[in-house]
Amino acid sequence: MNKPASPPSPPSDILLVPLLNRLAHHRGLYTGDGVNHAGDRFHAKLEIKAELDTQLIAIRFRASDADNAFHEERTWITENLLKGGIGLWTVSTNTPGILEMELVEDTNDGSYSTRAVFRLGNPDDLSRFRQEISLSIRHDGGLEYVYSWGVPHEKFGVKTKALLRPAVDTEQDW
Repeated sequence: MNKPASPPSPPSDILLVPLLNRLAHHRGLYTGDGVNHAGDRFHAKLEIKAELDTQLIAIRFRASDADNAFHEERTWITENLLKGGIGLWTVSTNTPGILEMELVEDTNDGSYSTRAVFRLGNPDDLSRFRQEISLSIRHDGGLEYVYSWGVPHEKFGVKTKALLRPAVDTEQDW
């Protein structure tokens, strides 16, 4: 009988550790449940990998219902040498190409050891598409993955949210 995987202990000086290293510290497979923009529940699977000596954090995400996987994405977080700072690039079944987002928040608080928020566009600009991805590592080892977006002429807001825990069976099929 497998027992639940225990979350790794975060570094004691969390505020002094760069974001890529903090995310690398939590690499592994996570599973859980979520709710999409239509209110439908789904099963979520997310994998965090640290690659190239933690220069790159690669994230793989899949949302599925009882019948099939209806959303998949690949995301990369790394330093943006052209613009400076940390950036996120994502490709998903919801978009026809890659989207680049800037890190707009890197914090911790009573609930999260790390909360990283990446954004494309101004959430208040109703004239264009806006998107935000929030990856939050909870003190209890859980992980929250939140998608917020707004299409032109519509309000920006949280559309999809998943709460995941370290996976017991790390040999699961994708």
